[in-house]
Amino acid sequence: MLTSAPSLLVPMMLGALLLLPSSLSVHKGGWDNPTCTSGVVSVSRGERAEMACNISNPFVLVTICLVVSEKECRLIFKDVAQGHFSQDGWELRVEGRTAQLVMEEAQDSQAGKYKWEITGHQRSTGCTTLNISEPPAPPFTRFVFRATSPEMTFSQPKDIPQPQVRTPMGPVLLLVILFILGLGLVLSWFRRRRSTRT
Repeated sequence: MLTSAPSLLVPMMLGALLLLPSSLSVHKGGWDNPTCTSGVVSVSRGERAEMACNISNPFVLVTICLVVSEKECRLIFKDVAQGHFSQDGWELRVEGRTAQLVMEEAQDSQAGKYKWEITGHQRSTGCTTLNISEPPAPPFTRFVFRATSPEMTFSQPKDIPQPQVRTPMGPVLLLVILFILGLGLVLSWFRRRRSTRT
């Protein structure tokens, strides 16, 4: 037995209307578009190591853990909001749209795969691996004295985050909802028109 189109149309329209505010709020606020230090960061033991994540919206929460095994992740920072935090040789700076994890003197115990869970308007995850190697041996020089100037300091180059391309789903979802509503209205009109002819 077929049910009438108007009785099916009402639940369809209510479902579409329930989804509409959430899709519009995502579109209005914008996607986070996270870009994090990707791949492998390699430093010598005792050197400064740095990883970062940037998003298009201000951070709400940041969680970072060091992967110990496939099933275990050692929490370093959990659900951190804006501010500066320090723990066991790790320093986390969360300012606006940037979260930066710094180890001033990287040690072997800090090497491994870091899992980031970042939340702005959406929740995203990413991973970065930190490799720590032996410091290079000092080069052999025949000179006993070497002139250095305190003005001559050089900083290490930083990893350039790789952009992640995401398709905005808000407008697509809105078009799908409008298409379903339009299809429901057309079907309802055809059934009503056919029922008035018979």
